[in-house]
Amino acid sequence: MAVTWVAVMAAWAAIWNASVQIGLSTWWLGARGDPQPVLVRLLPFVLAGTVVVAALNQVKATPWIGIAAGVGLGSIALGDVGRVDRLALVEGLVALAAIAVSAAAVTGRYRRAP
Repeated sequence: MAVTWVAVMAAWAAIWNASVQIGLSTWWLGARGDPQPVLVRLLPFVLAGTVVVAALNQVKATPWIGIAAGVGLGSIALGDVGRVDRLALVEGLVALAAIAVSAAAVTGRYRRAP
């Protein structure tokens, strides 16, 4: 889980860099001359970082936290649909992959025998 969510953070950093390089601003970054507040710009990384911290601390609810964070990332991606569609597609695919890994982690948990 931790490795996957670190990769999610790297993917969102690449999306940020691509947005700057091509000159198309996502809603969560804002225009270069009028950027969003720092908390909004870092929101994808806060969501992913929360899952990394939970995974490293072996929190029992880590898969569910991951699913919730993935849904949050998907919501961020939806905000870019119609604005920068291709970046929104990449954001959405990263969010779906993160949700899939988190859902798979739910099935891999040990349960007490009846």
